[in-house]
Amino acid sequence: MTWTESQKDEADELLVTIHFGRGEERTLARAALQRWAGDDPKRLAYIAEHMSVDREVDTFVHELRGRYRRHLSPSREAVARRAPRWPAIASAIGFSACAFAVAAWAVNPVLSEQRFSSAVGEQVDAALDDGSHVRLNTATSIRFVNRLRSREVTMLEGEALYAVKHDSLRPFHVIAGATDIRDVGTRFSVRVRPADVDVAVLEGRVELSLRAGGPVVDLDANEAARATGTQIVEVSDSQEFDAMVSWKDRRLQFDGTPLSGVVRELQRYRVARIVLADNVAARFRVTGGFSISDPDVLLRSLPMVAPVTVKFQPDGTAVIASRR
Repeated sequence: MTWTESQKDEADELLVTIHFGRGEERTLARAALQRWAGDDPKRLAYIAEHMSVDREVDTFVHELRGRYRRHLSPSREAVARRAPRWPAIASAIGFSACAFAVAAWAVNPVLSEQRFSSAVGEQVDAALDDGSHVRLNTATSIRFVNRLRSREVTMLEGEALYAVKHDSLRPFHVIAGATDIRDVGTRFSVRVRPADVDVAVLEGRVELSLRAGGPVVDLDANEAARATGTQIVEVSDSQEFDAMVSWKDRRLQFDGTPLSGVVRELQRYRVARIVLADNVAARFRVTGGFSISDPDVLLRSLPMVAPVTVKFQPDGTAVIASRR
């Protein structure tokens, strides 16, 4: 069953009455809306969607009252108590509160702000004020701003896994370097490098774009991409995808990776330096999965997977050299 614009307008008017009307008006409007919907799934879905939006707006106005109490009018109950004596004033106050809420929605004020960081070799799990969760990998720093109609994370450095609470009215953005990642209700990993940003989606979907402009790239579950300041390149190799997200299980995954690349990864988890003594050692390739709980264990195991020696100096520096 379909409906005309006039029938849709009728439903909208009934929804407004249910939300803002008085006792008997609201009761009659609910009955009329039930008759309008009948058993039509589309009409029932239309009503459910609008009811959900009303609840979201009520929540935001409640948050505004708590945060901007001095700027808002007295509560609806207090206005109602004075209404018989001052009907014109009460009406003006109610309108003023509504106008403030609309203005605040347009301005998009900050409701809360959080900062999180992790030390070298550390992973930190954190709860965001919007109900989302984030896991910070080694040497990571982020700033989260929870706004009235948006949520924004700025990644200052490092790598993090996001599990985002879905909110259709407030998009969740991660700003990483020159890249903007917009969540569409999902779990995804982001790593900030000096020259690019890696994004890997574990569940759901994200929209990836360059802040300078250009096309938007959609990434679904088990898809990844690397963004530079000028382009976005999708990662098609499943093994490379696995390597991008293995850190969440406190593991590093290598597939024919030059030892120089292995050392760069290990150094992220170790305060003391790792030194490659010669170019021959740097070119040896490493394949396998290794725990990052203790980077020195991996270093000590390198002679078993590559023709190299590893020596530890008193200050903790690890020197890797090819076997002579």
